[in-house]
Amino acid sequence: MEKMTRRRALGFAGSAGVSIFAARRGLPRALAAVSAENAAAATAALTPTMTEGPYWVDELLRRSDVRANTSSATSNAGAGQVGVPLSLEINVRDADNGDRAVNGAHVDIWHANAYGLYSDESSQQVGGGTSTSSTKGQNFLRGYQVTGVDPGLGSIAVDGRVTFKTVWPGWYSGRAIHIHVRVRTYDTRGNVATNYTTQIFFDDAANNAVLSGAAPYNTRTPTADPTTDENDNVLTSSARATNIVPVTGSIASGYDATFDIYLHGVQRAATAADSSDVSVSASLAAATATRAANGTRAVVLAVHAGETLAATAKVRRGTKILGKATGRLTGGTHRLRVGLAQGATAGAATLELTLADAAGNVKTLTKTVHVPAG
Repeated sequence: MEKMTRRRALGFAGSAGVSIFAARRGLPRALAAVSAENAAAATAALTPTMTEGPYWVDELLRRSDVRANTSSATSNAGAGQVGVPLSLEINVRDADNGDRAVNGAHVDIWHANAYGLYSDESSQQVGGGTSTSSTKGQNFLRGYQVTGVDPGLGSIAVDGRVTFKTVWPGWYSGRAIHIHVRVRTYDTRGNVATNYTTQIFFDDAANNAVLSGAAPYNTRTPTADPTTDENDNVLTSSARATNIVPVTGSIASGYDATFDIYLHGVQRAATAADSSDVSVSASLAAATATRAANGTRAVVLAVHAGETLAATAKVRRGTKILGKATGRLTGGTHRLRVGLAQGATAGAATLELTLADAAGNVKTLTKTVHVPAG
């Protein structure tokens, strides 16, 4: 896999319903046998795929410190999560090419807080004295970084690597303590090319030390996770060698963990030689033309931004501009309004939304809208 420049590394993350599930053909065969021609190159055990589980939400939050709700969260904005600090390093390797570092991959993590709750869920499995299961509108303990592009917790980016600052997960009924990981690469059109999920585990001794020795974990009953690694229904006995990671550190100072992912069948990501730009993290959720009671017309759009972006929206019919608006978006979902000219005739038109990040990368999204009669 070619080393990716920053301009090509950030794939356009579309909606989960389209980008993820329409790209199943790109799933890496992480458990398949390595072909004879590549057998010598695969020097480490392939990392098995594991279920994404019921709590995946594509929040498009590009950040290394995932401990708090963002300022754009619609519930408890800015509120942080308590717990024992955990610094997590994830390395993505291509087992088909001499375990070469994979750059330009989006690596998401998401996991439960100290009370066993995931963010942005209206209901979920809990236990152990947790008083509520609704966290809708919050986005704590979720985020992504881009391998070889984002420096994360360090001062410079490292090939194939991302890093996160989080907290030790808490338990919930039926599962051993774990962290979910998704790795995605994107093609030159911004579509998902590789879509791989797995989970990180810690040994029972480390889990029990945190749960019994630190607040707020030790305020729950029981203080030990009732589901151990050995009886978890996702972590198979063959996966314990690859997916249970050792940790260093202490409750007082926090822990450090490193997880190495070795993949087979990784699809090539976009490179600097590609002509299309797929670098901006955003999605266009909706665009609708409206007519107010006073006769004014506009196109109203909902945009989800994964980073700070400059936005220019135009409604055009051929070369004629029917309306234009500009603005600046921070991370989160935004509602934009593009007023239409009084003389605009009814009929189909094209909404053209151009988004630019701080590095000058540009992405243009389009959608057909129907202009109502004036």
